[in-house]
Amino acid sequence: MPRSLQSRGVRRQDMRQPKVRPRIRRARLTTGGASHASVPLIGNAAPVTIPKLIGIPWRFCTRWDEQPAAVLGKSLLRLGVCQAGDWTGNAVDFVERGFHRFCKENGAEDAGKIWQGSLWMTDSLFRMSELEYYHSRSEMDAPADTLFLLAEYESAASIPIGAALTRLECEDSLLPSVFYRVFTYSLHPWMRVYDYNEAHFHAEMMMDGLSQEELKGSFYPQIAASVPKCLPAPPMNFSRRSVTNAVRFLESRVGTLRGSVVRRLVTDVLEIYAESRAHEHRWPSHLADEIPGLEEYLSDADDCGPGCAITWYEDDVISAAFDDEMRDLGQNAPMQPSMLLRIRLTRTPYQLDREVKLVFDHVRAMLRSLRIGARIVNLIREVDDEHLREHRKKSGLQTQQGPARVRDE
Repeated sequence: MPRSLQSRGVRRQDMRQPKVRPRIRRARLTTGGASHASVPLIGNAAPVTIPKLIGIPWRFCTRWDEQPAAVLGKSLLRLGVCQAGDWTGNAVDFVERGFHRFCKENGAEDAGKIWQGSLWMTDSLFRMSELEYYHSRSEMDAPADTLFLLAEYESAASIPIGAALTRLECEDSLLPSVFYRVFTYSLHPWMRVYDYNEAHFHAEMMMDGLSQEELKGSFYPQIAASVPKCLPAPPMNFSRRSVTNAVRFLESRVGTLRGSVVRRLVTDVLEIYAESRAHEHRWPSHLADEIPGLEEYLSDADDCGPGCAITWYEDDVISAAFDDEMRDLGQNAPMQPSMLLRIRLTRTPYQLDREVKLVFDHVRAMLRSLRIGARIVNLIREVDDEHLREHRKKSGLQTQQGPARVRDE
């Protein structure tokens, strides 16, 4: 079971497999309303066999669902994402089969062992109940002309990196800093990364206005002091030049590293950088000026949840800051999705194929990057578990969100 830091107040079903929205409405066989009395039978009830309709899918979709899916499905067929054998008589099924296979081929299952999130396509930006969904359909005059691909994280993967930094420093005093810089930079296109930089920013805001007496009993001042000397003081500079220089340093050192774990960490971080380097984070706010109602929705929503929380060790001051900041996230307002991409169905076939290809290229790079990132996180956790065993602490524990505190040693 992967270790993760749960974001309190996020009451969402964990969907690890990629889903295609509009949501599935399955046909039901009922015997009438629950308020009606059952009909009395004389003698034994005769067995009844319900005939199976061969070739008729057990899925009901309105024409408002089918038509956008059909337009997208034709584009995915031209691009090779969907295949003729995916057709079952239902356009939504057709797209879902192709999308599911595409995600699986690009590492969704391996990535899902570490990163707890959802990736789906929908014609609506907003979460709706079943009743709200049907009401919205009844008010539509035409099928949706735009589809969206969204991603969000239900929990933050725990990455206790302190012991791994020590292992890297034993090889070269510069390795921890350049490794950390490249690793976090390569995760940023796909998720919000919670680390000592965000924790420090949160602490600075919370300490503003506190008295000296209040600060004495707070963990906020300890955050800046907890940063290892091998890392730069917050905030860390993520300029393109600094990252490029860090990559060059890793490339020059990877062949001379003695430790197998350190060599694997550096090799994998160079691989995830190669997958991520050409992509930027597709925040929903990037489309706020182009999609009606999106800016107002985002202004009323809470920030998205982080995809990971990079701490020194479990239950340290960075974990306490994470607990403190995430406690109310999603309690009083919906949370923004972590990623939003758009597909406009009214474009010409050539333009549509080009836009769909860009979206799926982004998803491919995301899944491949997260698959490599999962390997890196597993290595970091193995080093952390070894450190805990050597120091006679319990290793491999599930980290759950609780009251903000500093663990007593």
